Amino acid sequence: MQHNINDIVIALAGMEQAVSLLIELTQKGKIDEAAFQTCIYSILQNNPENISSVFGGTENLRLGLEKILITFDSSQPTDRLQHRYLLSLIHLQKRLSRSPKTLRILAERLEKIKKQAEYFSLTHPTVISNLADTYLATISTFKFRITILSNQRILQARENVEKIRALLLAGVRSATLWRQVGGSRLQLLFSRAKIKDAAETILYEIKHHTAQKDLT
Repeated sequence: MQHNINDIVIALAGMEQAVSLLIELTQKGKIDEAAFQTCIYSILQNNPENISSVFGGTENLRLGLEKILITFDSSQPTDRLQHRYLLSLIHLQKRLSRSPKTLRILAERLEKIKKQAEYFSLTHPTVISNLADTYLATISTFKFRITILSNQRILQARENVEKIRALLLAGVRSATLWRQVGGSRLQLLFSRAKIKDAAETILYEIKHHTAQKDLT
C-alpha cells in the first residue's frame, strides 16, 4: 500500500469510528448498526486490494471521518475520552506487533470467524461473541488494559460487553493498518491541520459521488 496522507487518514478514521461507537454504546446503550458492521467487516479482511477495501469503501467511514473533523479542529475543546481511547488502541497495537505468538493465535481465530460470518452474518450474535472471546484470548492478555467508562446498567447486558470487545478489536485492526501505511503519534500532534484537510477532501468526494449516483 502506498504511504500517503489519504491512506493514513482512512486508517485513522477506522480507529475514530470504532472509538465513537464504543463511547455511544457505553454511554447510551445503542449503536449505529451500519457503522458497527463496517468495523466488524474490517477485522476479517486479511488480504485487501487497497486500504479503502478494508472497510468496504471509504463511504462506510463517514462517522470516523466526521469525527476527525471535530477532534482535529483546533478551535474545538479536546474530547478527552475519545483521545484517551484512541491512544490506548495505538498502544495495544504496538504491544500486539511485538508478540508473534499472539499474532498467530489471533490470525487463526479470525480465519475461523470469517467462515462463520459467511455462514451467518457479520453482526450475528455468534460472530460477535466469538470476536469478543478472541479479544479476551489475545489482546486482553497484555498487562496494559483499557479502562472502559460506562453506565453499569449497560454493562450488565452480555451482548453490550461483547460488542465493546469486538469494537476494541476493530480499533486495534485499524491501528495496525494505520501503522502499516505510515501513521505515527507525532502526526497526531504536529500534522493536525493536514489530517483534517485530507479528511474534509475525502468526505467531499464521498458526498459528491453519492450525489452523482442519486442523479443517475
